[in-house]
Amino acid sequence: MNRDYENVLEDLALVYRLKQQAEAHKKETDALLEGTHALLTAENEQDLYMKMFEVFKGLYNYEVCFVLENDGPKRMRCINSTHSPLLNTIWNIDDTLSRAVKSTPVALFNIRHQPTWQEHIALFDSPVTSVLYCPFKVHQQQAVIVFCHQSLGYYTQEYVEMANRYRTFTEQIAMGMQAKMMALETVRLKEEKAQVEKSLIDSEKMASLGLLAAGVAHEINNPIAFINSNIHFLKNVIPALLDMQGIVENLAKSESEEERAQLKNDAIAWQAQHKLESLVDEINDICNESEDGLNRVTDIITSLRSFSHDADISDDETIDVNDCVNHALRLVNSELKHRIKIHQELGDVLPIQGKTGKLNQVLVNLFVNAAQAMEEGDSLTIKSFNETKSESVVITVADTGCGIEQHALQKMFEPFYTTKPIGKGTGLGLYISFSIVEAMGGTISVDSEVNVGTTFTLSFPAVNEYKKTAQTCGSNTSS
Repeated sequence: MNRDYENVLEDLALVYRLKQQAEAHKKETDALLEGTHALLTAENEQDLYMKMFEVFKGLYNYEVCFVLENDGPKRMRCINSTHSPLLNTIWNIDDTLSRAVKSTPVALFNIRHQPTWQEHIALFDSPVTSVLYCPFKVHQQQAVIVFCHQSLGYYTQEYVEMANRYRTFTEQIAMGMQAKMMALETVRLKEEKAQVEKSLIDSEKMASLGLLAAGVAHEINNPIAFINSNIHFLKNVIPALLDMQGIVENLAKSESEEERAQLKNDAIAWQAQHKLESLVDEINDICNESEDGLNRVTDIITSLRSFSHDADISDDETIDVNDCVNHALRLVNSELKHRIKIHQELGDVLPIQGKTGKLNQVLVNLFVNAAQAMEEGDSLTIKSFNETKSESVVITVADTGCGIEQHALQKMFEPFYTTKPIGKGTGLGLYISFSIVEAMGGTISVDSEVNVGTTFTLSFPAVNEYKKTAQTCGSNTSS
């Protein structure tokens, strides 16, 4: 009977131990799940640490928790804490902290007898007496998580054993935190890089506008000048037309042959002086000229708008590359006309996706570069066509200018590299053009021969929904 009773007691003890182990494993599993969730949902480094501190609070009850990392011989630095006054504080490595650094969890019954703590106790809002050092290693570096409690002797040998059991978990969480912080840093760097690239693109765009400003102003001023002249002419002929209007009105109201004879003589005299037929022809020509001038101004303004205002346009706007070529040519017209022969061979090309303003910026840069490389009488040839095999749209910009040496061709798209004289170029135009084309999913290449000329080739993927139509209609390829 006694033997049976002892067996039951042993079985109960075993069940109790198994229950404790199961509860410990469940606690660790729950903590691991919480830690994983924290890693996945953290939005920044501070948020990550705060969530991880919450996970550890479920394992080691604490009032304050902070992390120490090596900061040189015999000293450590607080890199994060639930209590902000502790951040960046320096901790001298005494014997007990040294044991923790060397991978042994340590429980301190009363920190007030520890010299290392004396200079830091005043930083706590409430009295802290019991401390648990939990060492861990991450990226081959030793670190220590410090848990602090108000109660004297709160962290017992049981917590030391718990710290040993959870060491692997702690190191996994710490490594996960490091990986997450690296990911967050990568995201931040990408955002900063995108912002820098946007600033560079905007700066280059403004520089291009500054370079073209005088020419664009001239292109606008010319039609405005002759429109103004035409209006001045119309204002001068209005009194004469009013005189004829008066003659016609009086003729309509006349009641005698004598009045009508006098008005007839007045009309003959007016006609002899003003010649109505030629006046009508002049007014008609003036109206046509003014309409053409206004259309030119409208076209230039439209081209400027498409060049500079694309902030509110989505990156997947459908673009007609031929329209972009025409817009860009209008903007650089003053750099080219009367000096360079322009040949356009624009095919019936498929649309592409991107931003009109950005593609215009690339084309303006290529056209300006070509203009600066050519002498009077040289020619610029712009072609567009569908490349059937690669289902892409190709634009080529070929000039008969001075050309580029082979060693320089390899560096053409590097930032700040330029073959132009000082003050003539920043070296960012082609780099930014390369970045824009690449962001649109396209490619840009250059081929050149000294004293023969240079050809830039842009290739962009066509918009998918138009590809099948193009394939059934056949290839519209220009060469």
